[in-house]
Amino acid sequence: MVQKGKFDFDGEEWDEISKEAKDLIKKLITKPEKRLTAQEALDHKWFKLHKNKNEEPRYLKKRNFNAFKKFMKG
Repeated sequence: MVQKGKFDFDGEEWDEISKEAKDLIKKLITKPEKRLTAQEALDHKWFKLHKNKNEEPRYLKKRNFNAFKKFMKG
């Protein structure tokens, strides 16, 4: 279904996922000609919301969150 561009965020596992995160996922899981570039993805609102926060989002594993913080600091 993802390959056809037909997917949804139904299910309780998605209940606590922000609309910004869902928007980013939608823009990454699409046809290549419509897909965000790496830079566009990094410029997405979801990344900007989390860039300067020190708290660990509960849906990211600690190692992934630390890698994200290190990457964003450059």
